Amino acid sequence: MIPNAKKMKMFGAAWDTYTIVVTGRRMILAKLTQPMLNGAIAEAQAKAKAEGKGFFGIMGDQMAASFGFGRRYETIPPEQALHETPGNFAIENQRVTAIKLKLIETQNAGLDWHEVKMLVETLDGKFEYTIAEDDRFTTLLQTAYGDRVKMPFGLFKAGPVRVKFF
Repeated sequence: MIPNAKKMKMFGAAWDTYTIVVTGRRMILAKLTQPMLNGAIAEAQAKAKAEGKGFFGIMGDQMAASFGFGRRYETIPPEQALHETPGNFAIENQRVTAIKLKLIETQNAGLDWHEVKMLVETLDGKFEYTIAEDDRFTTLLQTAYGDRVKMPFGLFKAGPVRVKFF
């Protein structure tokens, strides 16, 4: 599962957020809607208040619910994830011809971090998402799609050693 994958819209001024669920059969793209997010935050807030947490405890639990929303897809059946909202869809693994990953540097408010642009090429078209730079995600993709995953130049991994050149 790859949470918080962003699909740009409106010339990069806004995006939709997806959780990418990779199974042995297909890649499911589950769209995160505002009502779903609001429900998770309200539930976390109510639970934190019931536990007697203060302002910062409640705030922390709300943020954790927001950022960790995608984890729920680890425990629900793929069919349920696929049909959860009208914006969800699946790409059959056999139709994926390549997944190209490219490191991108992002700067915001004086902070620098790296993300990965993921271009999924299929027999039906191309789909582009921005995901967090995380070895778990690239390992997941390489396990499911093998040599169809094209790693970015400058990112090499040999056993436990990881070396980046950029």
